[in-house]
Amino acid sequence: MNIACQLYDYIEIACMYGLEVSVVLKDGNTVKGTALTTVIDKRNDVATECIQMSIDKTTQNIALNEIAQLDAITDNPHFSSVSF
Repeated sequence: MNIACQLYDYIEIACMYGLEVSVVLKDGNTVKGTALTTVIDKRNDVATECIQMSIDKTTQNIALNEIAQLDAITDNPHFSSVSF
C-alpha cells in the first residue's frame, strides 16, 4: 500500500532536516525519535517503504503504511502535524 505523494513529502522534509518527530501508528502506539532517511525494508519477502528513525540510540524502520499521524517535535516552518 502506497501513501499519497503530498504525505510522502512531509516524511522527506522530516528526514532532510533531521527533525525530531512523534509518529502515531495506526495500532495506537506512538514512537518518538529523529527522522534519518527513507528505506526499503524486506519484511516477509515483501518490499516495504519505511522511515528510518533514531530512537533511544538505535535505528528503527517504521513502515509508512502503518503511520496514522506525524507530529514535528522540532520547530520548523514546514509542518507541525500531518494526518495520514
